[in-house]
Amino acid sequence: MEYGEVARLLAEREAACRAEADRLEGEAERIAGLLSVCRKELERLTVAREVIGELPVADLGVPVAGGRVAGDGLPASGADVAGFADELVAVLIEFGRPVRCQEVVARLGEDPRVARHVERVRHRLKKLKQAGRVVEPRPGVFVPADAAGETVG
Repeated sequence: MEYGEVARLLAEREAACRAEADRLEGEAERIAGLLSVCRKELERLTVAREVIGELPVADLGVPVAGGRVAGDGLPASGADVAGFADELVAVLIEFGRPVRCQEVVARLGEDPRVARHVERVRHRLKKLKQAGRVVEPRPGVFVPADAAGETVG
């Protein structure tokens, strides 16, 4: 094979490879756009589910499981918020020692690595602290008010 023929074959191969790379880059951009749209929709649906989970169940006609909207960790109504508060105090009593929010979240069966789960419980514990039902002996550590004298010392 002569040099000219080898150079021509290499040039053809290079052009084909360049065309395929360009095609794949275009496809990657198209997929990135679809992924972006999908992630935005997922975020929108997550927020909508959380907002709906905060509405009274009677307004939704949704079945309730364990005082909460089925399949969701959010209290379903005002009465259920009080039940959720009682549940949090009961969880603190079960531990029998000062505990962090992440431990409470895990005991409730939710993922303590998910910030919104931890923040929801932290918010409710802070409200219970204001109501005098929970004591925070150290920042981020909670005990039931009845047990505060026994555990803090």
